[in-house]
Amino acid sequence: MYTKFKCNGCDRNTEFLWLEQLDTPDGFKAYQCMDCGCVGVKNIAEALHIPDSDLDRCKQCGGWQFLSSGCHTCALIGAK
Repeated sequence: MYTKFKCNGCDRNTEFLWLEQLDTPDGFKAYQCMDCGCVGVKNIAEALHIPDSDLDRCKQCGGWQFLSSGCHTCALIGAK
């Protein structure tokens, strides 16, 4: 069984096929939805059921983040 995420294309909670050959930043993976075939990039912290407890919501933007690193969404906003 694969980790489930909410697809950006079909809006279903589904399993993804990870596209390992594509280069993505740390904490992100390229995927293809196993239901609709949509291809995109997901923050792996957005998994629907993660057994680890090292995830939390950012206090500034509300995005998911790993406690061991800063919020990627806030870093992107600050880079603009």
